[in-house]
Amino acid sequence: MNSLHRLILITLAALLPFVIATSQLESESHLDPLERKCPQGEYPGFEVNTFQFDVPAVKFYDAVGSFFHSEWYVSDISVILTFALWVDFLRIRQTGPLTSTRGKDNTVGATRNGTFSGNAYSERLVEYSRSPSKLVMRFTQHSDPDVFNTAPNNLGDAFLLGPYTEELGVYSICGGTATYLSLTSVYCTDKIVLMYDVYQSQRRSAIGGVATTLRARVFDGTCPI
Repeated sequence: MNSLHRLILITLAALLPFVIATSQLESESHLDPLERKCPQGEYPGFEVNTFQFDVPAVKFYDAVGSFFHSEWYVSDISVILTFALWVDFLRIRQTGPLTSTRGKDNTVGATRNGTFSGNAYSERLVEYSRSPSKLVMRFTQHSDPDVFNTAPNNLGDAFLLGPYTEELGVYSICGGTATYLSLTSVYCTDKIVLMYDVYQSQRRSAIGGVATTLRARVFDGTCPI
């Protein structure tokens, strides 16, 4: 075997975990933005955020895998995030833990209630699965559309959000040594651009906070050695 063939085999071996993770994602039922029927005056939005971290996925399972313990996602956060390609300062105002729950945690049909940026919300769990290779949690709005008097992070004026569905996916890659994480949302809103910015800032801050706690670093390309 010459050096070129050896290099090709090494490259394919490095990419295999990402191919497997992608095939796992494609095998699941996706959130389809075209299926969302929005009320009059609102428009459909679709947003996906992905991250890759150099720690085993089981660490993220324990940190983000509870429907009833979502403080990591909507807590009072004020952090400076330093990732490979950007530095961002974000502030999200939140009263803290959920105000109430109903049902059994991580069981389809369970509901949670809380406040985000001073606005009350209610969500219902519609899908949950967990295995050594992946964790998938999907939830949807369980209340009337939320009216935000002021956008979080001072990103803009008041806006309307709802209905919406969000999905969290955490996948084990690189032979169990790393994590691929995705956050997907399908929503209706009267201000598409503003809503996109709100989700972007909130998710970077939330996932960045978890990664900092786990001492996980973002990586691109081949699996970490």
